[in-house]
Parts: sequence; C-alpha cells; structure tokens
Amino acid sequence: MDTIVACDTCGLVQRVGQLPAREAAVCARCETTLRRRKLNSLVRTGALALAALILYFPANLLPIVTTVYWGAEAKTTIFDGVRGLFETGEWPIACLVFTTSILSPILKILGLLVLVVTIHSGRFKRTRAWTYKVIRIVDPWNMLEVYWLAIVVALAELGRVATVHPGFGVISFTGVVICTILATLTFDPRLVWDESGSLGEVHA
Repeated sequence: MDTIVACDTCGLVQRVGQLPAREAAVCARCETTLRRRKLNSLVRTGALALAALILYFPANLLPIVTTVYWGAEAKTTIFDGVRGLFETGEWPIACLVFTTSILSPILKILGLLVLVVTIHSGRFKRTRAWTYKVIRIVDPWNMLEVYWLAIVVALAELGRVATVHPGFGVISFTGVVICTILATLTFDPRLVWDESGSLGEVHA
C-alpha cells in the first residue's frame, strides 16, 4: 500500500510504495532521499545498544583521569567530577555534565533496547511510540563536546602544576558514545509504527 510522504527539503507531498531491500525512494522534485529500508535494523540496533549498556558501567565507575601532584596520585571518575562541581557551588555546570554524560546516555540506551524488544514482540505499539518520542527529546542532550571541553580545560590548567593521564573510563565512555551513535543510525524509525516486528524488517 502506498504511503503519502512530504519531502523534508522542498515540502513536496508524494506517494511512496513498498520498497525492496537495498532500494530507496527519492523526491521527484529535489531528489532528496525520502525513504530507505535499513538492513537488519533490529539486530544491529539491539547489538550496539547492548554493547553500549555494557560499556556504560565501566565508563562511569572507572577513573577518567589520573592526576599526580607532588608524588600524590588521585583518580577521578565522572561521578567524582559531578560531585566536586556540586560541592564547589557550580550547580549549572554540574547539572549539565550530569545530564550530558550520565543521564541522557543511559536513557537513550534503555530506550533503544525497549524499542528492539517491543518491536520484535509485535506488541505494545503505544509503548514504543512513547519511547521513541522520549529518545527524540533526550538525543539533543547527548552533547559530547561539552563533556570533552571540560576535560580539555582541566588538563590544560592542571598540566602546569601536575601530571595528568587519561584513565580507562575515557576509553569506555568513548565506546558508549560510538555504540549509541551507530545504534541510532542503524535503527529504522518506521518499525515503530509497523503492525508486527517482522513487518518491514529487511534482511541482507
């Protein structure tokens, strides 16, 4: 059955039919891609989201930096950084770092896993629709640049009086970011509205 789709670029409303695997529909006016079925969307998204969930815990529990100052070594985790900002009265920055580096990643990861499970079961359409809306709201808050900027500034300031080394938490956190980005890119949003988990799922 054909679906009426409006082009995001030029606004032209047109009908698009069911697409075979590895094919895409383009706008008749500006040739912008209108629809494209993603191969093995649920499998890829589920695997990447699960990997991100596994890496999330060491990313937050392992130290992100190790500082050596006059022979004294101190290891700092993300939680330590947030707590330190709260203790020094930097509430806005502390809330921003907590939201972008701790809260929004786990909400997005869990949301993607919920979508995969509910779509695969072919049930709870309202639940997955609500979950997808939450992911769309949370997604802009995954501002990695803010978090890394805070680290760079800290390293630049501490580098004058102390020796600073990145910890294993940074590697895990980078893995979380990469996995969540790839999971989002491989997810086919139209599966949220399909009647069953198998409908519209394209395999290689």
